[in-house]
Amino acid sequence: MNTGTRLDPILASVHERSQQRRARKSTADLRAETLPDPARRERFVAALTGPGLSFIAECKRRSPSAGALTTEVDLESRALAYARGGAAALSILTEEDHFQGAPADLARVASAGLPRLRKDFVLDEGMVLESVAFGADAILLLAVCLEGGRLGELRDLAGELGLAVLLEVHDDAELERALAVAPDCIGVNARDLTTFVVDPKTVTRLLPAIPATIVRVAESGIRGPLDAARVLSEGAHAALVGEALMRSGDPAATLAAWRAALAALE
Repeated sequence: MNTGTRLDPILASVHERSQQRRARKSTADLRAETLPDPARRERFVAALTGPGLSFIAECKRRSPSAGALTTEVDLESRALAYARGGAAALSILTEEDHFQGAPADLARVASAGLPRLRKDFVLDEGMVLESVAFGADAILLLAVCLEGGRLGELRDLAGELGLAVLLEVHDDAELERALAVAPDCIGVNARDLTTFVVDPKTVTRLLPAIPATIVRVAESGIRGPLDAARVLSEGAHAALVGEALMRSGDPAATLAAWRAALAALE
């Protein structure tokens, strides 16, 4: 897919890496080895639908917009810190060339005992299937980079495998496409991935349009408890937080403090 935006180099890299992995293990072989398990979806959705605002804490080494966020090679200790701080789930960036992640990072954080979201630019059937082998309970699908029927096809495949789907949108047209395929969760990203500009008003506008039967997730631009309180008031069930927690020297304390501040407002 060619979007004519800053996304294109990332999508090209993801496609090439996916093809390399398929040369080592084909899509047919992956499908033969992958067993459905609805418990994956149930773990992830249940984690995000408790009382108050649930936090999906992200592990990522860098991003194109923020640059390097950590020098950590093994993210296990950070994932354990997130669990101590009260995170409901983990988001693991697995894109290799622009975020310095790896699919194997999903297995490396298993000891935290939290449901795991594979956050990547999932483009094809093989990437959905391999997510199960890597240990994901959920995958991210992005409306912006899945044209036509491909969005529904990958959502259906994830459902067959028992993977939860967090479907990310940024505008009204993407939200309409997302609702048509009935994902488990819809994330409204305040960051426009085609420009990397963050506008919190995107969440304010789109989040209330998502039916309460779908888990609503606010993404990007959440830098502290006031931002968390804002998205909670706008109807979010969960907030996905990356940069603010990755830059924290004590992520367990930071996350615990945010949760305490929210509890004090109730």
